[in-house]
Amino acid sequence: MGGWKRIALTVKAGQVAGPSGVSALVARIVALLRAHAIDVVLDGAAASHVSEQSALRLEEIVDGADLLVVFGGDGSMLAAVRAIGARSMPVLGVNLGQLGFLTAVNPNEAEAAVRALLRGEHEIVERTRFEVTHVRAGLELLRERVLNDAVITKGSALARLIELEAFVDGRLVSSYRSDGLIVATPTGSTAYNLSAGGPIVDPRVAAAILNPICPHTLSLRPLVLPDDRAILVRLRSPEDATLTLDGQVGATLRPGDEVRVVKARESARFVATPPHDHFETLRTKLGWGSH
Repeated sequence: MGGWKRIALTVKAGQVAGPSGVSALVARIVALLRAHAIDVVLDGAAASHVSEQSALRLEEIVDGADLLVVFGGDGSMLAAVRAIGARSMPVLGVNLGQLGFLTAVNPNEAEAAVRALLRGEHEIVERTRFEVTHVRAGLELLRERVLNDAVITKGSALARLIELEAFVDGRLVSSYRSDGLIVATPTGSTAYNLSAGGPIVDPRVAAAILNPICPHTLSLRPLVLPDDRAILVRLRSPEDATLTLDGQVGATLRPGDEVRVVKARESARFVATPPHDHFETLRTKLGWGSH
């Protein structure tokens, strides 16, 4: 058996409840878990799909749970990992979105995946997270963990480049005049980094990616680094810029502000039920080999 005692469920915010396939699926999963004497805790969105009442938020249902099941897309998974914080709780994602790189289970596979989970037929896949700190004049303004990326972009709608300096372990890598800069994990390599022409990095590789967005100097290319390096990016432009973390948390950068990125001590943990094949995921999600 899997040894699970308390499992939390969350459903993508705004997913309409009712006699839809999603509501029926959530109801079946809840019934299956309770039939195995597992304590099931639901946030408000999940409870609405099974005609139950709950005022609990995502951040509350993860407290004390052994596992979090997420019905949603990659954005929902990123929010879930952020809510888990430093806990070692694993996450199982059921894809209600489009690409779903992080939500590996399709809805028609969900019940079989949960049954395998209850039998203990699963593996825990660990993925690197980064700790990102926003510093102004030596004062820490923000510190967050990211699973995908930290992105610095221009703060206005005007078609102007921003100027950045990037350092690795205190050594200058380069000055960048560009639309911005992406610092991505291997997991985030298939997110904004991929759209910006960066490399796809296997999540098992201990790496960090520095990828300039539309650089003025065309010879500036994406750079892959060991993930134990300390990365510092300083805003040199006279205008403000925007820092975005996992596409969900934002902050305004002032001239001279620094963004510091290091490997987080706590990785994100995902449940994979066999067979788990990263290359099959890439082929399926990206359409490789299709004609």
